[in-house]
Amino acid sequence: MNRMLVLVADGFEETELVAPVDIWIRGGVKVTLASIDDDAEVEGGHNLVLKADAGLSELNLNDYNAVFLPGGSRGVDNLKHSEAVLDIVREYHEKGKLVTAICAAPSVLAAAGITFKHKITSYPGMEGDLKKFCASYSTDRVVVDGKLVTSRGAGTAEEFGLKVLEILEGKEVADRVHDQMVCR
Repeated sequence: MNRMLVLVADGFEETELVAPVDIWIRGGVKVTLASIDDDAEVEGGHNLVLKADAGLSELNLNDYNAVFLPGGSRGVDNLKHSEAVLDIVREYHEKGKLVTAICAAPSVLAAAGITFKHKITSYPGMEGDLKKFCASYSTDRVVVDGKLVTSRGAGTAEEFGLKVLEILEGKEVADRVHDQMVCR
């Protein structure tokens, strides 16, 4: 069973977190919401409060084969300023585990120094800041480059979630979840 570690910080973008996580759970991925500051309650950018499954310090990071960073400007700032988050991103990348980010969160991947050899995308308007930290920048809705998956924003969260599910569990599972959700 694939296991996804979701790094959650106050200020996360609700749609970018909830939509992919729901898709992955429907597809059989074991998802753990990990609060980066060990507070069980994490508040989104639009005031939705979620209860994390655990704090980072409570987890064995070797138990997961993928990590996800949701967007949301304040949430991304919190992720980017956490040395623990940057270390996890670097470690997962070095070990060939799947590293995923949406919206502004690819900037965390850049801050961790893992995007230089990769094609990435991000929220529109961030191109100028990110182009110098990647091999190439794309405006595609979802970009897969090896074990790195990035996406544009809340409007691409479903597509992103399904692509990550396809990578983790296979096209048949992703297609089944797509059809069950009555996606277009």
